[in-house]
Formats: sequence, structure tokens, C-alpha cells
Amino acid sequence: ACTVTPNGIAIVPIVGTLVKRAGAIEAASGLLSYTAIEEMILDAATDPAVKAILMDIDSPGGEVGGVFDLAELIVQARETKPIWAIADDAFSAAYLLASTAERIYLPQAAGIGSVGIIAVHVDESQKDAKEGRSYTTVHAGARKNDFSSHEPLSDDARSNLQQEVDRLYGMFVGVIAKGRNMPEATVRTTEAGIFFGSNAVKVGLADRIGTIRDALVDLSAAIESP
Repeated sequence: ACTVTPNGIAIVPIVGTLVKRAGAIEAASGLLSYTAIEEMILDAATDPAVKAILMDIDSPGGEVGGVFDLAELIVQARETKPIWAIADDAFSAAYLLASTAERIYLPQAAGIGSVGIIAVHVDESQKDAKEGRSYTTVHAGARKNDFSSHEPLSDDARSNLQQEVDRLYGMFVGVIAKGRNMPEATVRTTEAGIFFGSNAVKVGLADRIGTIRDALVDLSAAIESP
């Protein structure tokens, strides 16, 4: 849940692995849903007592599904109130959310980045053979069995998966480039690398080295100035 400071800054915690949806058990296991983040952002954006929002992020990232819609919502919320971020590690999908903030702070030992997409296919056919298992699939539709874990990935399936990964990567790069006011080519040159402290600021993925206290002090000054 959000914490609101006496001068009206809502601190939205974005902590843990990010997923599209999470039940009570999953949440207790360190998962946070995009739906829960959306609710916190909307509550803060529509609360008359809240003057600004600080996203407090500590996350390795998570699922692609839902993250682009949430990023768009945060950008829209910025039209009504300032939204900043403090990133005590924000990778992949978590950094995508951080990039929608007007300013990104990070502690000197924190890391951000990993602007990339990954998909994994597990081929268990050799394990099946060792255990004496043989699977026969009966399906309709030529592509229905493309990603079965009981068969090697075919060339066509690999090509189709790569196309989707490339498409999502293009969307990811586009959001980062717009949020950070950087050319897309510059974002791509990070090659999904992770950058720490001052190096993150140097490449343009963050604005300032600082703690959450520093971010709160500066954000307070911003909302209190004429």
C-alpha cells in the first residue's frame, strides 16, 4: 500500500518480481501484480491530498504481459501530478516502469537497465528418452505443437519466436527512448546490459545518484515552488 508523506507525496512501492496477476499466496511469495501497481497509481493520482508520486522500485523485472499498458497509464497520470522514481535496483520490466517517471534517482550501489526481452524453450526430449518415456501428440493446426517441451524446437518455431521477441524488444526500446528522451539507437547500444551508480547516469538511464531521502527532498521542493 502507498504511504503518503505529510506534505502530500505518495510513495508507491514496486518491490519483487512483476507479474500480470498475483493472488494472496503469490504476493506473499514476493510477486507483485501490474494490477496492484495500477490501483496504487490511480488511487494516488485521484487523491486530492496527494500532490506528487514517488515510485519506490526494487525489482528484477518480470512478465511482459501487462507492463506496456501499465507504463502507458503512468505516463497519462503524469499529466495531472509529478511522478518520480527511486530505483534501488530496477531491471527489465521494472526499469521500463521507472523510465516513465520524470526523474530517476538511484543509490550509488544500485543497478538499472537490462533493456531486453528473453524467451526460453526447454527441450526435455533427451530426458524423456533416458526415462523410457515416449510422447505422441495429436493436434489440429500446423503450429499447435511448436513449443512442446517434449520435442526439439523446430527451425520454423524458433523463427516465429524470434520475430515476437524482436517485436516486443522494439516496443520496449520505444518506451525507454521516449521516457528518457534518448534516440532509440542509443538505447539499443546498451545491449540489455546492467549499469550501476554513476555509470547509469552517464549513459542516460538515470538522472541523479541519491537515496529515497534525496528524492523526497527534491520532489518536495519541486511541488512547493511556484
